[in-house]
Amino acid sequence: MTRFNRREFLKTLATGSAALLALRFTSGCEFVDVETFGAGGDTPFVTPQDDGVWFWQSGNSIAKEDAPNIAADDWRLSITAGDEELAQLTYQELRDLGAQGHELTYWKTLRCVFSLNLGPLLTSLIANGLFTGVPLTAVLDALDVPPEAVKVRTYGADGFTSNIPVARLSAAGQLPVMLAYELNGEPLSRLRGGPVRLIIPEMWGYKNMKWLDRIDFTANEEAFGVYETVRFRGVESIDAPGKMALANHTITLAGRNATLEGPDITIEGVAVSGDAAITEVRFSVDDGPEEPADLLGDDADEVRQSLSPALQTLMADAAQSDEAWPLPNVWVRWSANLQGLSPGSHTLTVRAFDSQGRAQQLDTGDPLTVAQAVRVPFEISG
Repeated sequence: MTRFNRREFLKTLATGSAALLALRFTSGCEFVDVETFGAGGDTPFVTPQDDGVWFWQSGNSIAKEDAPNIAADDWRLSITAGDEELAQLTYQELRDLGAQGHELTYWKTLRCVFSLNLGPLLTSLIANGLFTGVPLTAVLDALDVPPEAVKVRTYGADGFTSNIPVARLSAAGQLPVMLAYELNGEPLSRLRGGPVRLIIPEMWGYKNMKWLDRIDFTANEEAFGVYETVRFRGVESIDAPGKMALANHTITLAGRNATLEGPDITIEGVAVSGDAAITEVRFSVDDGPEEPADLLGDDADEVRQSLSPALQTLMADAAQSDEAWPLPNVWVRWSANLQGLSPGSHTLTVRAFDSQGRAQQLDTGDPLTVAQAVRVPFEISG
């Protein structure tokens, strides 16, 4: 796989249809400030799907008011193999499959690829919730999917496109790819991609197609999709496997120069790895010795106690209910206590470790696989 350093990666971003700085200010992507996560910067384990709390991102850079507005009764999923239509699925048929015993729920941290730690921009394009729907395989079981198909090309009603490997649909030992119609026990809202979107546990947000209206089976192995062939053209890992990088976000500082009242402060953040569980987060101040951060939400009982009764019930029914915590593909909140800071400028460095033995460094080669360690400047008031 081609390896990219930080400078090459940023140059690659700029060769697409919008440079990172330009995208930051378009209506298709928003900055979600720390205060929207919870009172006093306290990041709840479950992100409400409310607008302005759960982040908004459009792969085609459309404004919120221009997002597809599809009534559930009008939703159709066309399943094709080239020019041949294999089936059409309605919303009611999908819900009926769920009622017949195919429904499942699982935790998923949804993260935009533009939330990579590239300075003060877009650091909060990440959210976590309980998605409910039907495995895509339950829909496909009765269809004659061409055996030579190697990719599923996915299409959204907004014109956005992407793809996933056919082999991922039936991959052993992984949570299934889902046609999701609920988030946190509520119907999937318009801005979250409703009435039905694709959810893939370990993959970046752009692979989790919103307003899904067509899937197409193809034997063509070439890269396909807006991000895969335009925005991130030439970055091999953007196409397949498309897994979220090991990364962490300093929610309290949100990647910005901040002035805080010392000498003792607490910094909070979240860490996630696409195909692994977070095992540790370490921090240092002014390149001093590393210390372990406290991991919050790495215990199922702790998470359960923070939820409403309805969400507690949903959590009990989730596919990961018997798994050890912390969970793969699901964020862990962390807290770092910085003590005895003198007035003036400081730098916080934070890096996460996962169950595959990977660790964030200041230069990790390919930030789509392992994001660079977070370095955040801040000030302590005199």
